[in-house]
Amino acid sequence: MGSRQWISATPCNLGGCYLGDTYGLGVIDDPWSELTARCVRPFYGQLMGVNALEATPSVLAEVATFVDTVRADQVVHLLRSGWREQVVGAWLSVAHEYDESVILAVSNALETSQVGRTAPALLTALVALETPIAAASITRYYEADVANNWGAAGLARAAAARFPQSTIPKASAADTETFLALLVIANCLKPAADQAAATGDP
Repeated sequence: MGSRQWISATPCNLGGCYLGDTYGLGVIDDPWSELTARCVRPFYGQLMGVNALEATPSVLAEVATFVDTVRADQVVHLLRSGWREQVVGAWLSVAHEYDESVILAVSNALETSQVGRTAPALLTALVALETPIAAASITRYYEADVANNWGAAGLARAAAARFPQSTIPKASAADTETFLALLVIANCLKPAADQAAATGDP
């Protein structure tokens, strides 16, 4: 398996210092609880909101190992769970761009999201997944965010700008820059084979 771009000195190599909270894992019999202990508890604080922009390359490399190994049904389970699980599930979803159940779970999680902790990752995932339903889902989230002041409308505008048919108002330069940086991380977390296919590299 080839190396991800952001592990080397490329524009994907986004450094930082925010480490969030980590927890002891212990021995757990329930497979879903084990999944949460293994994938969610050590990372959700570093991936929620826009914190991924400050995650160190070593942390992103750890997350990438789960992108490669967590199954689609496990990602769907995370996306249908609490906000911490949804944050991590959004980032892990980028490996499943052809799985309809994952795409629908990301869309549903976004449209029911009411906090800025989850929306940035979910918006990023929808765009990175390049799904036809992304534009409509982002629009519905944006309208609800504006009506309820959830705090991620600016990033929703930046995400919608990726779709020419969108009627959402233009995003600010700052929100656009932030969203594009999140999108770089999502694309770099994709399996190496997907990255090669996207760039045309052998």
